[in-house]
Amino acid sequence: MSNEVKIALLAIAALALSYWGYKFIIGKNVLVKSNLYYVEYPDVDELMMGTSVTVSGVRVGSVASIDLMKNEYGRVLVTLDLDKDMNVPKDARAVLLPKGFMGGKVIKLVYDNPCNGAGCAKSGDYLQGQTWGMVESMLGEGGLEGYMEIVKDGLEEVFDTINSTLLGSESDSPLAQSVKKLDSTLENLKSASFQLDLTMRKSGGKIDGTLDNLYSLTGSIEKKSDKIGSIIDNADQLSGQLAEADLKKTMNEVNASIASLKSTLTAAEETVNGLNNVIGKINNQEGTLGKLMGDEKLYNNLNSMTYRLDTLMNDFQERPYRYMPLKSRKKVKRFDRQDAASTSN
Repeated sequence: MSNEVKIALLAIAALALSYWGYKFIIGKNVLVKSNLYYVEYPDVDELMMGTSVTVSGVRVGSVASIDLMKNEYGRVLVTLDLDKDMNVPKDARAVLLPKGFMGGKVIKLVYDNPCNGAGCAKSGDYLQGQTWGMVESMLGEGGLEGYMEIVKDGLEEVFDTINSTLLGSESDSPLAQSVKKLDSTLENLKSASFQLDLTMRKSGGKIDGTLDNLYSLTGSIEKKSDKIGSIIDNADQLSGQLAEADLKKTMNEVNASIASLKSTLTAAEETVNGLNNVIGKINNQEGTLGKLMGDEKLYNNLNSMTYRLDTLMNDFQERPYRYMPLKSRKKVKRFDRQDAASTSN
């Protein structure tokens, strides 16, 4: 045998061994005959090829392939590779359930009774697919309902105990007292509502009469709406006339005041002009006052005359006897000496 043939045979053996090892790793022994079954699922989250297929915890096969169905959106086709001697009933369910809290999925075949002959599914048949959650996988099929019944019974006992302890008729707890007070309040409210209803029934006729009177009053007002509108228009017109009359009177008074002010200003202007003329004449030394203001000699003469006149008046007041008529010169001198003597003392 040539070396080329030996190398070829060795390569074929290596490939076959690799294929068998790969299949063996993923859970399929190609040297053992098996049957293929198909299952459809809406979702196969974390399901992997080679995942174990079990019956009552015993491994009977593995997942051969996982394919997305092209003709049906959201559906996954899973191929199960089961042992050749495994009889699978036609009504068996391939349940997809969690492997544990750490993740992963397994498939469990669930059926009520084993099968023989025509009651068994053939290789290539479709099995019914079903998905369980974590609670169902732990409790089993129907276990959740039983568990909820147990929880329900336990909660009912707890609530009955709480009710008798906290809300019982003989309980002294604050909550029971509050409930009793609430019952009393509701009874009082019920009585008050009954009394109110009775009062409303007794006063129904009066209320109806009052409403009729109110309706009649509103009807009368509606009938008189035109007259009421006319009255409002007249009042508006009257207020406008009054405002206009007051405005006219005020404007007349303002005009009269302005005319009087103009007259006063005219008179003041004439007075100022006259005063300017007088001052001009004084500055030009016209008239007596002008000459007096401009002639210094005349001013001095007037000042001297004023001083003399003042001296004369003082002497007249102090010595009136000098100016009395028919007085002799001797008497006048005698009075002067007397005055001089009294002044020296």
